[in-house]
Amino acid sequence: MPRVKIPDRDDAPTESREMLNAVARQLRFVPALFRVASISPDALAGMIQLKGAISRAFDARTLARIALAVSQVNECKYCLSFHTYLGMNFGKLSPDEMLRNRRGASVDAKSTALVMFVQRVVEMRGNVVESELRVMRDAGFDDAKIIEIVAASAYFIFTNFINNVFDTNVDFPEVDVDARGSVTPLA
Repeated sequence: MPRVKIPDRDDAPTESREMLNAVARQLRFVPALFRVASISPDALAGMIQLKGAISRAFDARTLARIALAVSQVNECKYCLSFHTYLGMNFGKLSPDEMLRNRRGASVDAKSTALVMFVQRVVEMRGNVVESELRVMRDAGFDDAKIIEIVAASAYFIFTNFINNVFDTNVDFPEVDVDARGSVTPLA
């Protein structure tokens, strides 16, 4: 049960409505995450601006990988379900690959370096060691891309925290937070 009344798009603060309409145009509906954030128009604006920036920096597959790695560390059921949906439908990732990403692995070396690094950034609150940066650089990520990865991780931490704080109702097929099983949506 959510810990806050989640507004419908038409019940959101006036300052948030056009931002919610933009989300609806992109996704064809407004996920509960954005409706919760709409309670604070300034927070929603910041969230959407950062989302736009990271969406220009990464393709849908890479964003899904980062989101799944971050959301697994933070045990965010809403975001794991949301990004599994986005990963399958927009990133064209297989269920097996998404489960690997949640575990800090991938079928290819560059994506493995990415999701392992993302998990370490979140777990260590950014205090990674030099060898972890070296692995990223050796995998082909330059410093600008590493900064963008940190920015994307921060975005997903923000959304995880909103959903964990308010126990947002999952409006996508739910997945289990436990990454030991499959990513098949729960019945």
